[in-house]
Amino acid sequence: MKTLHNSPRDHATILLVESDASECEKFTQIALNENWFLIVCQDGIEAIQWLNDNSTADLFIIEENSSPISGYQIADYIKNELGLALPVIITTGEIPVVQERRVLAYAEGIIKKPFVAASTILQIRETLEKSIEIAPEKNDYYSLNYLNDLSGGDEEFIMELLKVFSASVNSELKNLNEGLTQKDYLRIREIAHGIKPSFDMIENEKGKGICRLLDSAVDERDVPKLIEELNLEFANINKQLINDFPELNLK
Repeated sequence: MKTLHNSPRDHATILLVESDASECEKFTQIALNENWFLIVCQDGIEAIQWLNDNSTADLFIIEENSSPISGYQIADYIKNELGLALPVIITTGEIPVVQERRVLAYAEGIIKKPFVAASTILQIRETLEKSIEIAPEKNDYYSLNYLNDLSGGDEEFIMELLKVFSASVNSELKNLNEGLTQKDYLRIREIAHGIKPSFDMIENEKGKGICRLLDSAVDERDVPKLIEELNLEFANINKQLINDFPELNLK
């Protein structure tokens, strides 16, 4: 992985997966001219690792036939498994309309190769502008997407669910800590199983993942560290909710 241009942070950060050296060089020159912050990855797996290690990018561009995992699969993983509202552009050769529809099912845009500066810049600008218009304010700890869908956008209902989340998980974490003190691992598994849907509801993957581990046949020596991490993650979520919704009077 290499960083090719480090422009000011108010310019777009673009993550690129492109195996063709000449096409990569063309895109690099376009990025330099546009003052984009460009990170080039060898494949989609390296791109996912970069996204895991960094907050996010503004745009992800990946070739249709990326290897060992296709651009469609990588785009799907980023949106559904990582839960990132990251716009994706698929790069490809000349394709029929039916195939183009498939691309757009996974991504926000298409760039035809070979890269041509004018059309490439236009597609990227349009995609970035659209993503700014529709993207909700982001934070690292929760999302209201599922709750909005569940409630049909009923803000009062969403606020009530957030209060229930905060109070119930806080109470259950106290029980979890008590179970650890007593080395009651069956109780720990039951509690973790019970609160996993709460983290899932706000799309917090870390909390959900820790609960899944605690609910499995995890080594008992790992349990204290996992519970410590879960407590910390909840504290961060609650702090963010207090900051975003002071009217809820969360504790």
